[in-house]
Amino acid sequence: MNKPETPALLTRRNFLGSNACSAMSTAGLLNTILTLRSINAQTIDGLAPDAPYKAIVCVFLYGGNDSNNLLLPRESSAHSKYLANRTVIGIPLTGILPLNSLNDDGLQLGLHGSMTGCRDLYNEGKLALLANVGTLIAPATLADYRNGTAAIPDNLFSHSDQQMAWQTSASTMNAAYNQTGWGGRLAEAIMAGQERQSISMLISLSGTNFFQVGKTMLPFRPGPGGTPTYKLGQSGRTQDVTRYSAFRNVLDAEYANLMEDAFADLSNKSIVEADTINAALQGTGTFSMIPNTDLGNQLRTVAKFIQASGPLGMRRQIFFVSMGGYDTHGDQIAPHAQLLGTVSGALKGFQDALTSINQGDAVTTFTASDFNRTYDSNGRGSDHGWGGHHVVMGGAVNGQRIYGSYPDPDILTGNNPLDTGRGRWVPTTSVDQYSATMAKWFGLSDSRMKDVFPNIVNFDANLGFMKA
Repeated sequence: MNKPETPALLTRRNFLGSNACSAMSTAGLLNTILTLRSINAQTIDGLAPDAPYKAIVCVFLYGGNDSNNLLLPRESSAHSKYLANRTVIGIPLTGILPLNSLNDDGLQLGLHGSMTGCRDLYNEGKLALLANVGTLIAPATLADYRNGTAAIPDNLFSHSDQQMAWQTSASTMNAAYNQTGWGGRLAEAIMAGQERQSISMLISLSGTNFFQVGKTMLPFRPGPGGTPTYKLGQSGRTQDVTRYSAFRNVLDAEYANLMEDAFADLSNKSIVEADTINAALQGTGTFSMIPNTDLGNQLRTVAKFIQASGPLGMRRQIFFVSMGGYDTHGDQIAPHAQLLGTVSGALKGFQDALTSINQGDAVTTFTASDFNRTYDSNGRGSDHGWGGHHVVMGGAVNGQRIYGSYPDPDILTGNNPLDTGRGRWVPTTSVDQYSATMAKWFGLSDSRMKDVFPNIVNFDANLGFMKA
């Protein structure tokens, strides 16, 4: 069993230099403003007073996950085409996990052999798969791509640009939208300024990201065991207690200068909120069913926040976690199998943890990545692609189904209607549709949908993978 995590206790010197809850340094104050500015200032628009808790968890796979080896064909002729194209990075039939799909349509698709956790969740109806999702402005065909007859997202195949496009749901250099993320816009769209939540609706366990940046809201960024606390005074020594009391008196004073007054107020709130969060997290479980990996530890902390949502007064939360290593240009087979096994194990453990605290139906977890990768190999690995396949998980998901359109694995004949070259698929489902379907379940009204997803007017806003 994992040892219970405890919040980091900082010395006075460390506290002054901390990136969170620092009340004495300029850098700490700025971070406090950025991460705590939305504390005690949030309301859920249009929700009944007894509306149940809901959360969305984004699992971002940095580097561009080769999802051609996540969701694979098992039907004989399709698998033969697959192997002919993938060559050294192809997975044999014996390495593909069968799925008991409710809507397979004869495709006989399966998961990579290392993804037993996701296979189990899928067969239990708690996980669905989305085929060929990617950044789009409007529906596009291969002819549109080649002839420029439809708007195509900017800077395809670029890591940084496509990460931004996935997380902002703005596939052009449109300053009105690409400076904020769809998670941040979603949080702001359902705020109304009446009923308060005790901490920010946006919580990142993986540092800064585009996804959770709003116009007025930014994510709170706790550590693995909570948020750092101010240690001075906790030792019980008379000198420390006296210093701490004097420091809090300074913060509690009123200042004529607005900057000084704001500095003191935010610094004071930082200490109070850190204590509030850590007190709530101390009553949470250890969730030993979640693997002790970097991604698993991030999701363990998410589970703790979800379990503490009642004491913290939370009704809606949006989390961000991530893992890297998916830029598999070389030596792909073994490292990629380990990556997929890691994410599958973490997702299975996380869903089991949520079930153990009766929140399995309240949380929807989804994967995202820069892009898919080329269907053919560069001789050792794969290169940057476009449309790819993703996982969405939770008790509110219409699981055991595959949504979207799975591409024909034949690219050798040159007749594939989605192949822009080397098996870089034109997406048949947009990031906007993927995200909007979850946002509607989360509580976003139809009237506010375009405020969060600027391109959704060009698509069906509900893919049907979420229960009503």
